[in-house]
Amino acid sequence: MPKLNSFTLRIRTGEHGLSGTPQYGINGFTLDFDEVEGGAGPGETLEVTGSPESFPHSPVLVGPEEGRWDIEGVDATYHCAGETPYTVRLGAVSLDAASDLNIWHARPERVFDV
Repeated sequence: MPKLNSFTLRIRTGEHGLSGTPQYGINGFTLDFDEVEGGAGPGETLEVTGSPESFPHSPVLVGPEEGRWDIEGVDATYHCAGETPYTVRLGAVSLDAASDLNIWHARPERVFDV
């Protein structure tokens, strides 16, 4: 498992949004994002960057304490030590106080024809 220097999430919100900025959890700690641009309200797009400088055993996007957050999709870009950045696209999900979104996805294997 590579060391995760930083990651950026581009989150497209659906019908139910957030009034504030979400947090992320990593290795048992809940943290604020280092950079925030845009919004998480209904129909908005939020781009956030976290810089954990850690091995990503269990990073999650934390669900809201109240209500529901409908996410249409997430583009997650990872910057790992000694590797070129890569992006993974995640589908729709709804988060609430009882649910979080796993945001760690290892680099996809290379595909080639034989």
